Amino acid sequence: MSGNILKVGFSNKNELAKAYIKQFKNGGIFVLDNHTLELGDEVFLIISLPEGNEPLAISGKVFWVSPSSAVGYRAGIGVQFNADRAGQDARSRIEVMLGGLLQNNMLEYYTF
Repeated sequence: MSGNILKVGFSNKNELAKAYIKQFKNGGIFVLDNHTLELGDEVFLIISLPEGNEPLAISGKVFWVSPSSAVGYRAGIGVQFNADRAGQDARSRIEVMLGGLLQNNMLEYYTF
């Protein structure tokens, strides 16, 4: 990995629920931005959670790219957490924090 460090912060649980991608096998997060990353690129995420806890530090891979030219979607990338201990801990911590909010996550964050 060469410098693909992304910092993402969430001020409340609803914001986190809309960005969390439970459909990814190891869990993941959608990062709004016009990054020039491509599918398969490795990234290191620093995620600040809403409850002021210690930030999560997770490695992952880009599994989804929504370019700025995409119609009906915001520009950004979907990063799947790696299946290592840090990725598993992050997935568990986020899913416990979100609880029932995950049931309402219907990708509205990504569309206009």
